[in-house]
Amino acid sequence: MFYGYFKNSLSGLALVAILFSGSVLAEKRYYPPASPDRLEVGSEEFTDNYASLAGLEGVRVDTTYVIGSAEKYELTDMKSDLVEQIRQRLTDAGLRMLSEEELESTPGQPSLTFFPAYQGNDIDALKAKLAGEDAVAEHAKIDESHDCCRSSIWASFQQSSSILRDPNRQYRFATWGSGDDTDSCNDRGLWTYNAVLETIDRFIEDYKKAESELRPMLVSNAAEVPESCSQAWLMNLSVFDTNKTAISEAVKPILDQLADTAARCDRYNYLIETHADKRADEAYNKLLSEARALAIKDYLLQKDVPYGRLRTIAYGESKPLSNGNSEKDHAVNRRVVIIPQLDKS
Repeated sequence: MFYGYFKNSLSGLALVAILFSGSVLAEKRYYPPASPDRLEVGSEEFTDNYASLAGLEGVRVDTTYVIGSAEKYELTDMKSDLVEQIRQRLTDAGLRMLSEEELESTPGQPSLTFFPAYQGNDIDALKAKLAGEDAVAEHAKIDESHDCCRSSIWASFQQSSSILRDPNRQYRFATWGSGDDTDSCNDRGLWTYNAVLETIDRFIEDYKKAESELRPMLVSNAAEVPESCSQAWLMNLSVFDTNKTAISEAVKPILDQLADTAARCDRYNYLIETHADKRADEAYNKLLSEARALAIKDYLLQKDVPYGRLRTIAYGESKPLSNGNSEKDHAVNRRVVIIPQLDKS
């Protein structure tokens, strides 16, 4: 199986270089450019290619070449429900399978086009026949010397450079791509059918992984602090005792691990969010959250995390995750969230 970046035309790559090269364009960029509410665009982030799938609502899947090739080369074992199977998989993952018209009217959503290729044995003979009678004789000479087969499928993921589902995250054209191949001469239509669905499954798996990194991951011990530099995470165990600002001894190893992560992920800064439960008035909880945020920041400063890489925000009781009144509900709401942010300087 091969897996990596799908290469675009030279003109497309040149456009990427012009639009996204931070070393070439020193001035700040904004989106939308002429809007009074425009947002500053962050620098391009070269990260695992699955990351560009985050925030998708749907995808246009083009199987025209797969179905057309099956008919052209008489791959009668190709099942007829391929499109329905793809649609069901996407629906189960919470994604829409977009029509061509929907793709044009839904900003920021990509297309995923499947390109099959066949060589060898009966396929080569049929290609020569389709090319004309003169090619048949010439092909027969070549065919005598080889009878091996090669079938392959490639999925090209393409999205516009101007889409900004998150203005602070930019990626190359066609950042996701996946495919497979085989040298079997048997059931070539069925192999293609299965290879397409397996590629869709990989796409969905990577989409879910990208989506998960947009939501904080629950961390209950130091070993669970994410390895990914961009993964947000939260603690809702007893980081602080009720009405206290002293950090629990059980939590300090987690923060120690964060300090180690910050040293490794030197392109990232960290936003520390603190939240309180509702067992006090709003003004008091706001002050308590601020004091707790500063306590965490001070601890990390003592662990040699630079001051300029740490920012705090205290929400008090304004963003509860649970409206219940049990001790468990209060613990869930009395949480700390750590959000890595790519340094745009």
